[in-house]
Amino acid sequence: MTRIALAALGVLSCTVFATEAFAQAGQTVNPVPITPPTLNQTTLTCQINCDTAAMTCQNSCIPTTAAAATANTAAPGSAATTASACALSCTTQQLVCKQRC
Repeated sequence: MTRIALAALGVLSCTVFATEAFAQAGQTVNPVPITPPTLNQTTLTCQINCDTAAMTCQNSCIPTTAAAATANTAAPGSAATTASACALSCTTQQLVCKQRC
């Protein structure tokens, strides 16, 4: 008997809540207007210039074949260290440049 009463109570409560939910189904909600993102051309141009300067700098860090051969015979591993320091310097310059934009 208790189970039947609980089942009836469950069905009754579902019916009550369902009618409240259906009452809200007829409401219309206006969507929030979405503004499209805009690009600041001045900042974008500045950042592109920083990237271009950084890539030009990093291209100058790559040793030529003759310079690499000379560096390897003088001190093995020094060419790699120099190229790494150069690339790090270029990246640092790029970050500083972009902070100024």
